Amino acid sequence: MPKVVALDFETANYPRDSAIALGISVIEDDLIKETRSWLFRPPGKSIYIREDFIKIHGIRPADLKDKPHFHGVWPEIEVYLENVDLLIAHNAGFDRSVLYGVADRYGIALPRYNWQCTVNIARRTWPHLANHKLPTVCEHLGIQLKHHDPASDAEACSKIFLCSETSIEQMPAEDETGLTSASPEMDTAMAQYRLGIRYYNGQDVSQNYAKALNWLRKAAEQGHVKAQSHLGDMYHKGEGVPQDHAEAIKWHERAKR
Repeated sequence: MPKVVALDFETANYPRDSAIALGISVIEDDLIKETRSWLFRPPGKSIYIREDFIKIHGIRPADLKDKPHFHGVWPEIEVYLENVDLLIAHNAGFDRSVLYGVADRYGIALPRYNWQCTVNIARRTWPHLANHKLPTVCEHLGIQLKHHDPASDAEACSKIFLCSETSIEQMPAEDETGLTSASPEMDTAMAQYRLGIRYYNGQDVSQNYAKALNWLRKAAEQGHVKAQSHLGDMYHKGEGVPQDHAEAIKWHERAKR
C-alpha cells in the first residue's frame, strides 16, 4: 500500500535553511500510523529567532538551547522518509524549499520525492470554501488544530488528505511551485513569476524592480508560492517599493500557509 508522509516546518526567520521545528505524520494503509515532531537549533552558534516569527509559532531561543542542529536529528527523520511514495504539505512549495534548503546547508543529499499540496487538494475537493488556509479547511472538516504546532499541522494535513479520498495514482503531477498541471492558473502564474524574476535580475531585460514587483504580485495573487515569498523579500528589503514590514510578513505568511 502507498506510504504518504505529511511535513510541516517552522522557521526562525526568512531564509529557508533557518528551520527550527519539523512535524511529520505518516499514513499507511489509509490510516495515520504515527505523528511526531522535533525541535532543533538554526544554523550558526547563536540562536536568533525573529520576534514576529515567535508570535506565529511560539518557539523561543530558550526552547532550543539544549537541542542539536538539524543534522543531529536527521538520522531519525530520514527513517520516516524511506520508501515514501508521496510527501504532502499545506502549501507544499514552502515546506519543500525548507527541506531542501536545510539539507543543503548541512550537506545532506536528498532523493527526488513526489510532492502534493493539500491546499490544491482542498481547492479541488471543497471549492466552495471562502479560502483554503489550514484553519479554514480544518474547521470545515471538524479537525482539531493547534495552528503552527508542527505535529498538529502535519497531522491535520494527513487528515485533509484522507478526507479528500485522494488516490495517489490519479493525482496530477505538481511542479516545484506547488501548482498542478490540472490548475488552469498554472501557465499564467508561472509566466508572470518568470517575467518578474527576469526584471528583478535584469536577465535579458533592463533590471526594473517596479516591473518585477508588478509581475510577482500578479503571480502571488494567484497562489504562486515562490512569487509570494519573493514579494515578501522585496517588501522586507525595500526593493522597488518603500520598506514595509507588514506587507513582508503578509506575503511570507501566505507563502508558508
